[in-house]
Amino acid sequence: MFPSIQNNINEIIPIITQHLELLEEKITKYFPAFNIEKYDWIRNSFFTTNTLFYEFTLQEEEELITLSTDRTLKIKFSEITIEEFWISIQTDFKNISEKAIKILLKFSTPYLCKYGFSTLTNIKTKKRERLTNIAEEMRVALSHRRLYIENVCNSYQTQLLH
Repeated sequence: MFPSIQNNINEIIPIITQHLELLEEKITKYFPAFNIEKYDWIRNSFFTTNTLFYEFTLQEEEELITLSTDRTLKIKFSEITIEEFWISIQTDFKNISEKAIKILLKFSTPYLCKYGFSTLTNIKTKKRERLTNIAEEMRVALSHRRLYIENVCNSYQTQLLH
């Protein structure tokens, strides 16, 4: 089907093999084996029984035990997201909440990348026919601040004629 590839197939196969081996090394470096059971205490800290498995310091273990016996926090946990919960208890359970937040932050990055890429794709399709500064468009599109057009317009002074 492809005569030029057929002629050079013996040279191409080792190059492809080497590339795939290097790719496998990089993937295991950036995405190491992940034991999800090790982080069950983050998803549901109220049913944690054996704290030895989680590699806590003594202070973290005490905080987790105190947290898991608090019924008001259990209700709060069921009403809000995991991220909001761990941030909300940061003052009372400093060590354990910091550990949970550090682990949860690792999972937010892919979401933000997908969100940013989706926004970029949307901008590129809408503005395809004219040249625009993508960085400025992205900054506005990805901002979580609400822009109040009326306030902005009212803040400008009109020029009076002399």
